[in-house]
Amino acid sequence: MVAKNRFLFLTIVIGLISLQIQATTYYVSVSGNDQFQGTKQHPYRTINRGAAMAMPGDTVFVMEGVYRERVAPPRSGQLGKPILFLGEPGKNVYIKGSEVWEPEWEKAGNGSWYAVPEDYLFTDRSPEYIDSYNPFKAELASTPYERQGKYEKERGWEGDTTLVYSCGQVIVDDELFIEVPFKDELKSGTWHYEEETGRIYVNFGESDPGSHIVEITTRRRIFAPYVRGLGYITVEGFIMEYAGTNYPTNFWMEDRWAQKGAMGIEAGHHWVIRKNVIRRIKTFAIDCGYVDQHGRAQGLIPHDNIIEDNYILENGCAGIMSSASVDLIIRGNVVMYNNTLGFLGMKRWEQAGIKCHDMKNGLIEGNYIAHNYLTAGIWFDAMFPDARITRNVLAFNGRSGIFLEMSDYDFDRCFIDNNVIIGNATSQVYMHDASGATFMHNILAFSQKQPEYGQAVFLRQTDSRTRTYHHSFYNNLFIDNSSIYNINYPSHRGGPQKMDYNVYATGEKDRLFCISKLTDRPSPYTDDEFMSLIKKDLGKMAPPENKMAGSHLVEVPDKMCGNHRQSEEEINSPRGLAHLTLAEWRAFWKSHELANDSNSILSRQTKISYNPDTHELILDVAFDPAAVGSQNHKFVDNDFFRNKVPQNGKALPGPFQQLRKGRNSFIVWDGLKILEQGKLPDPSVFQHIN
Repeated sequence: MVAKNRFLFLTIVIGLISLQIQATTYYVSVSGNDQFQGTKQHPYRTINRGAAMAMPGDTVFVMEGVYRERVAPPRSGQLGKPILFLGEPGKNVYIKGSEVWEPEWEKAGNGSWYAVPEDYLFTDRSPEYIDSYNPFKAELASTPYERQGKYEKERGWEGDTTLVYSCGQVIVDDELFIEVPFKDELKSGTWHYEEETGRIYVNFGESDPGSHIVEITTRRRIFAPYVRGLGYITVEGFIMEYAGTNYPTNFWMEDRWAQKGAMGIEAGHHWVIRKNVIRRIKTFAIDCGYVDQHGRAQGLIPHDNIIEDNYILENGCAGIMSSASVDLIIRGNVVMYNNTLGFLGMKRWEQAGIKCHDMKNGLIEGNYIAHNYLTAGIWFDAMFPDARITRNVLAFNGRSGIFLEMSDYDFDRCFIDNNVIIGNATSQVYMHDASGATFMHNILAFSQKQPEYGQAVFLRQTDSRTRTYHHSFYNNLFIDNSSIYNINYPSHRGGPQKMDYNVYATGEKDRLFCISKLTDRPSPYTDDEFMSLIKKDLGKMAPPENKMAGSHLVEVPDKMCGNHRQSEEEINSPRGLAHLTLAEWRAFWKSHELANDSNSILSRQTKISYNPDTHELILDVAFDPAAVGSQNHKFVDNDFFRNKVPQNGKALPGPFQQLRKGRNSFIVWDGLKILEQGKLPDPSVFQHIN
């Protein structure tokens, strides 16, 4: 037996040595030449030349500098022998979708100048571009900045058929200038593309264009194969900037608007995208699933991909986007300042820090997702079976921290646990037409009162496509929220919800537990019917209606919800929302045969503060955490800091199993350094490559 084991060990060692001998490293340098041999002494000039040569197990090592090309790997690696594209550790290795542009400028007056870019500048001439390989000639599928344009008009809404944005970008002295759709809107710091003449107008204010370095995007993508379904490829250590991606409106049915990011895997598998900076893309940075309607027909399944330890910053609509990925892992990333173009409203639903459709068994873990404009930190859409969101910081995003949409599951099909969800602008968790999520051991805090929002958790029905029910909330801390729950009545397309062992930092007379009539679209109840129904449910506990009605439910047409408009009776209704105390809330659910929050406690004196500069979260706890009790779930095994979560009913509420009565201080982020907008990390952050 020993001899057999020794023989097996020697065989493995010999095999590994053989792999090392066979593997080749191809070097790329800005001083190289593609006619060279690709050695360290005689490197290639382009990354694509290295990609063309690389076989399974090989490395394309790219030295410091700026590379202006679309990298398109032509082949897969193999299990145990991935093809590695590696930027020189500790150096800035750029891949740009732009070119420096030095035309013969013509004056246009009022600070504006124009020129027509030569066609040869546009080198990414893939047949995948149905509209144009020139980003300026490719029209954006949806218009930004809440402006209604050509395609909005074509879709039957109000819009101006002459209002069109392009996929192009103009960069002046490394700053993105703002596109305007009409020439008469030009002012300092803006640009305009004139379709009839091909002219690009740029307004430099009072300066001369010759005093600036001007770049224009000349490629639609930066790193993406032409061949679909490639696997075992690792991309590590690059800064990718500026690309003319389109907005993926209806990408599942409109080929011209496919979900193709600057960095894309084209429905591939076993990709590792690690320790890169991807920023300032026209619309979004990374696609990691199906890109259009053809992936399924081709029998492809995007699976087992990893996106980790990247900076995803300042992109026009979103950071990471995925459709129908299986076993996707997104972890350790900093995802900030995305949706800079302010996409919001009808057919502008493909934006978020991370936006995933049909994410099967996916894991989003340990990311810092913050300050994404007018959008959610994480948005799951169109099913999310067995996905998990855990150990993330979701802070100060311009809509909700987490948004779940369109599913019809039983309980426990998506786990959201041990997250810090704080300070997001509208609500910490928002869900419509969705079901099956379990929230355990999270902090939900700093929801500020707004006309319609300010809830820690907001659930409602906006369409007839699915149902909003079967959600669970266990062992969470709710602190400093204008309201705690706003949940649709459990009838029609609503239904049972579960909650218990939570801590609510409010008082016994505070009416922060709300039931709305938005349980179908349109609501099945008039205001009078709804309030009568609530009174019946509460029985002897029903308070005077003027107390229960609380503040107005201001139901404006919700831009995030697209065309799900409210009926007249649902707008500005003071009686379409029942505000309950915790005791009334318990009685309400008991009337529906649910013992909700029977073990939850109130703790008005519990306070929270957070310093985003130091990432110190302070909890002043006015209760004994060990006395609350807990709902067990074996799936929720580790807390925010990877401490074990007890399964004996004695787990502590919230994401920190070290929580104690009194003052608690936790540093909730020690990953990649958080950057100010417009800044790049020091290259030494990627010095140590795993």
